[in-house]
Amino acid sequence: EVGVAANGPDMAQVLQGLETGSVLTLFYQKKSQRPERRSFQVRLKSRQIVWSRMDIREIKQIRPGKNSRDFERYPEEARKLDSTLCFVILYGMDFRLKTLSVAAFCEDDVTLWVAGLNWLVRDTRQSPTPLQTERWLRKQFDSMDRSREGSISPKDLKTMLPQVNYRVPNMRFLRDKLVDLEVCGDITFSHFTQFYKNLMFDAQKSVRTYFNIHLFFNVNIPSSIKQCFACLQLSLCNNPSKLHDIFLSLFVAQFLTFLFSKENTLMDSKGEQVAPEEMTFPLSQYWISSSHNTYLTGDQFSSESSLEAYARCLRMGCRCIELDCWDGPDDLPIIYHGHTLTSKIKFLDVLHTIKEHAFATSEYPVILSIEDHCSIVQQRNMASHFKKVFGDMLLTKPVDVNADQLPSPAQLKKKILIKHKKLVEGNLYEEVSTASYSENDLSNSIKNGILYLEDPIDHVSYWGGGGAT
Repeated sequence: EVGVAANGPDMAQVLQGLETGSVLTLFYQKKSQRPERRSFQVRLKSRQIVWSRMDIREIKQIRPGKNSRDFERYPEEARKLDSTLCFVILYGMDFRLKTLSVAAFCEDDVTLWVAGLNWLVRDTRQSPTPLQTERWLRKQFDSMDRSREGSISPKDLKTMLPQVNYRVPNMRFLRDKLVDLEVCGDITFSHFTQFYKNLMFDAQKSVRTYFNIHLFFNVNIPSSIKQCFACLQLSLCNNPSKLHDIFLSLFVAQFLTFLFSKENTLMDSKGEQVAPEEMTFPLSQYWISSSHNTYLTGDQFSSESSLEAYARCLRMGCRCIELDCWDGPDDLPIIYHGHTLTSKIKFLDVLHTIKEHAFATSEYPVILSIEDHCSIVQQRNMASHFKKVFGDMLLTKPVDVNADQLPSPAQLKKKILIKHKKLVEGNLYEEVSTASYSENDLSNSIKNGILYLEDPIDHVSYWGGGGAT
């Protein structure tokens, strides 16, 4: 059901506008192609953006503004555009997402696309399995029906099937399958859907003999599953008047579809939600989702370092990310995999990216693991910018000075923690010359003590490492 969003546009009108389409200025990912005006529209039946057949289910983020490399490739054209009229769609199934960077001609078009796509992304992810299957079938059918006549040939079908891992030995085999559907000539979408069901459930024909629909529904099953079956009934039966004739076979198909659907998952989705009372223990008692070499998008020798890698990790739920810092120009560090051919990114740009995305999907604390190879001068500048960029988000003093254990994730909500080796304080720190540290890093520090950690449950002390200077 499509309704009116609170303080927002009528979503039915928005979706109608997306189907009609808009002209947007497209900034290509390739530098060889200059920005140009293109027509974009959404195909609701298959949930795709038609310009590039982008699946809406693959959209991970819709970002307002000109924050993408696509705009940077043509700075002169990008400068002429109002940033409020620009937005970037990040999509894909791999860690490294693709971008679609566009500019609208008016604010109404921006609202139309951003609000409409955000709604469609949520709705697509929440859709029951039969509806998702129907959209996938529609996408496959439309890819073969290039003339938009509403039908395809058996030859088109034979060409498509190997792409979905179904091998057809010859055309005669396929025609025999189609005869069972009483198909004469071209294949309609209804025929294509029935053909898919026959292929999927061909090996389970014996289920029909033993399946008792009344017995099944007398079992105490969740209402969400019953809703799934109701949706299956509507999607699998195009002609309700014939429901009586195919009653049994229809519900067998529904039952088999249900067995392999997300509605029949072993895990309860409610269990994925974090209970507040479970986040009140000391931080040391949790497993933390962490990222190593966060800045890299590929191998550790010659790949690209990217701000998007930080944004992606944080939005995927990582709560501990790494910053590999080396001396850079203008007394500010750069981040890359040292002594390799990986590209370099600015320390300050990374901080702003972290601030923007740190709590987009989780409000629990983010730990910045600093691998520091910088001189003392640049370390001081790092500390200054940590405070300037993060402000109150940065944890700079104990949550409870009287506590005898680490604070809990609940106490550290929306806080950024820095994990870094400490230098000695006082005069010795002041006397350290910049020159003497310009080529060195903290891995050459000297052990000056032993740190013990007490297990809060067993009250046994364990060696935790050495204090270093």
